[in-house]
Amino acid sequence: MEASSGVTTLLFTDIEGSTRLWEQEGARMSRTLAEHDALSQRIVEGHRGVVVKMTGDGLYAAFADPLDALNAIVVLQQSLDDLTPTNEVQLRVRAALHLGIVERRDDDLFGSSVNRAARIMRAAHGGQVLLSQAVVDRVRERLPPAISLRDLGAVRLRDLATSEHVYQLVHPRLRQDFPALRSLEATPNNLPQQLTSFIGRERELADAKRLLEGTRLLTLLGMGGLGKTRLALQIAADVLEGYPDGVWFVDLAPIRDEALVPNATAQVLQVREEPGRPLAQTLCAHVRDQKLLLVLDNCEHLVSACASLANALLSAGPGVRILATSREALHIPCEQAYPVLPLRVPDRRADAGVLLRSEAVQLFVERARLQKPDFAVTERDAPVIAELCARLDGIPLALELAAARLRMLSVSDINARLHDRFKLLTSGSRVAVERQQTLRALVTWSYDLLQENERVVLDRLSVFVAGFDLQAAEAVCGAEPIAQEDVLDLMNSLVEKSLVMVQQQDGWSRYGLLETIREFAHECLARRYGLLATIREFAGERLKDRDDVAATSARHCDYYLGVAKNSRMKLQGSEQAEWTRRIEVDLDNFRAAIGLALAGGVDPVIAIKFVVALMRFWMLRGYSTEARDTIHDALAVPALQAPTVARAHALYVGGVFATNQGDHAEAAKMLTECLAIRRGLGNPRETAATLSTLGTLYLQQEDTAKARKYEEEALSIFRELGDQIGEAIALDNLGEISVRQGDDRGAQELFEQCLALSRGIKHQELESECERNLGEIALRASDLQAAQTLFARSLKVCRDAEDKRGEAITLWRLGNADAACGDLESARTRMADALRAFQLFQMNSEAIDCLEDYAVLLHRLGNAHGAVQQHAAATTAREKLALPRSPRLDAAHRKVIESARVSLGEAAFARAWSAGRVWALSEAIDHALASTTLSPAVA
Repeated sequence: MEASSGVTTLLFTDIEGSTRLWEQEGARMSRTLAEHDALSQRIVEGHRGVVVKMTGDGLYAAFADPLDALNAIVVLQQSLDDLTPTNEVQLRVRAALHLGIVERRDDDLFGSSVNRAARIMRAAHGGQVLLSQAVVDRVRERLPPAISLRDLGAVRLRDLATSEHVYQLVHPRLRQDFPALRSLEATPNNLPQQLTSFIGRERELADAKRLLEGTRLLTLLGMGGLGKTRLALQIAADVLEGYPDGVWFVDLAPIRDEALVPNATAQVLQVREEPGRPLAQTLCAHVRDQKLLLVLDNCEHLVSACASLANALLSAGPGVRILATSREALHIPCEQAYPVLPLRVPDRRADAGVLLRSEAVQLFVERARLQKPDFAVTERDAPVIAELCARLDGIPLALELAAARLRMLSVSDINARLHDRFKLLTSGSRVAVERQQTLRALVTWSYDLLQENERVVLDRLSVFVAGFDLQAAEAVCGAEPIAQEDVLDLMNSLVEKSLVMVQQQDGWSRYGLLETIREFAHECLARRYGLLATIREFAGERLKDRDDVAATSARHCDYYLGVAKNSRMKLQGSEQAEWTRRIEVDLDNFRAAIGLALAGGVDPVIAIKFVVALMRFWMLRGYSTEARDTIHDALAVPALQAPTVARAHALYVGGVFATNQGDHAEAAKMLTECLAIRRGLGNPRETAATLSTLGTLYLQQEDTAKARKYEEEALSIFRELGDQIGEAIALDNLGEISVRQGDDRGAQELFEQCLALSRGIKHQELESECERNLGEIALRASDLQAAQTLFARSLKVCRDAEDKRGEAITLWRLGNADAACGDLESARTRMADALRAFQLFQMNSEAIDCLEDYAVLLHRLGNAHGAVQQHAAATTAREKLALPRSPRLDAAHRKVIESARVSLGEAAFARAWSAGRVWALSEAIDHALASTTLSPAVA
């Protein structure tokens, strides 16, 4: 099915009583259902239709011409009268035809017309075929002679939307007499008609209906705007047949006095008050022998009265079920709470096909078409629609308010204005209750119901970015007037009231605010203390302390600085993996704290403390560019211009990351200044660290004599200080220097010393690096089995420690080992994975070396043209970044290039070389990754 949108005729079928048939004909039903499916598909396709999907006990098909659909269902119903095709099991199939605009993506259909067709089908009985007015209008003048239509009039369907005028298909060979349709009118109810379609929530509907079978009170919990009322109404409509005495909806939103809750319920149930008798007692007597479902909507502002009435009614009537919606639970016996979450939002990089499977996108598109009937999801618009849905947290009301803006704004325009969402999203329905008309009114409703201490905690939680744990909340929120030991209970209350979200993962609880709630709370925090003077007063409240934004942000910064400092040592031992994950999950909070320091919200030196504490994490996870940008910002702060300890720290970390990314000029400048400051301050440990890093820099520049001089001085200082980590690093670096000088035996001794020391101090990064370096020595010695064993051990340590940078390097080395063993496909896969990581982490030196090895691999597979292009691109990158090739590798690569020249001939070689010379490093890597086939045909 091609990706498009347009008018389509939809056929839905369903086997009536399939559950009963499985119970009665279990042995035969599996084959029967398979025969039914095959028959249905054959008939649909024989009438130019497409089966979109089989639905378990029915099908869902699409036709371009409604007459084809009509003829198909007639043939199917006639075929089912013959029991032979269905294994002698009588199947009663109900069916419906509807016509409307649908979105077609990836062999699936989306849109309200799909849902409407399914609802029409559910109103039918087994053997009955229903047609919507839209279908009848298209086929009335073209009906085959044997077919006629019976007008069944307007019917209210279970989707609660506007009535649908339906017709029954009449054919002399098909059953014609059926009971009344399964419509809303068949059971007593007061469920209000809805003017818009119900979108998504299939999982919630299924869960709620299942839970209602086993519980007397089901409470849908969630903040305002999530669609709890609409969901409750749809649940009630779907279970209508199970309550012969009715399904009754009690709207409590307009009620302000708790004493009036029984009155509102009595009015709906048409119960009159009796003199001298409490109305609640009269209600209990009324429901005593009835089987009914009561929907109590919007209980949160009347929670005590609702709890009291619900408890009384459930105790009085064993056939009574209650479905409640509330921001917090009623907390009475037998209550089953069910959280209603925002609609699932898509990944912002999703294509249009994936996007349309998101319920948030489906809702936005449906409501958008009320403003712009031709609105459609295209590949071009997919990213901005995904961004909009994500930024609005998948909150249905927010999406509907955003869609209302499409009369004047594009989706991109709305995204650009979401920094002030409360001002933008104000165009709600004039007939909705006041709190549903604007996003601000919606959130204000929930906020106003909080106790004062709950508001203070919620406001302070707004300084967190992308979640937090309880310990962080206690540290940041536990300040006057909130005692730290009270934060747990206040947090629990906010969770129960659906304003704080909680997730359980790996035995830990993590909390967060929807961005809409966070922005609102931060406004309140700032407004309360006078930092945003243009924001109106909120609910008439003013607090005297005008420093809470600054004070709360400072506590946030201080807490995460403590975590960062603690992680510095944890990331060097056996807890590396655990702490890497812990820092990663809170990375946005660390970024916010660093940003506060750089902006002067706290002492700017704190930014440098973060830089030092997080250096190892940034290195392990490949955040070199972010680290360098942060350091550049810090070094530009006026307070850090003097030759202080803090400036030296920033210069050192900056030099390390510049070296890592192959920016030798900046690395040399930073490290030289750092060394001068540290020597002047007389700090031997930090001086040794700088010497060691300078040794690494000179090694990359092939100045092995100077590299050895600095590294040996560093090793001497580390040993004198008893610094085993520093000693191990220096030994490893000296081993690499020996390799460059052609002394593999000396290098092996140094690497083995470093490996033993690293294991003793449980330093996983150094352990994996030593294993890798020893593997390279084995590979050069053609001991392929030993090389692969050493590389495999290195890779395991990297993955256990979540060292992404080390993992990429080891994958590259394993690719070289695979190539040496003749497994060229495995070599290609591993080198490609390594190149992706090097490109992502901007590890330019490693990327160039790996690209040249990849070129050698291409040449071995006969793709001399591609090999020359990659060599040429690598040469350009080396010249640009001043990264010379080692003499040993240079000789090997020259040999490959000359061999390629002979294979191609001078003219073809020159063309390939010229093409590769103009590629940037990123382009060369993209070309390498695009070459999924390494056969000679590539050339």
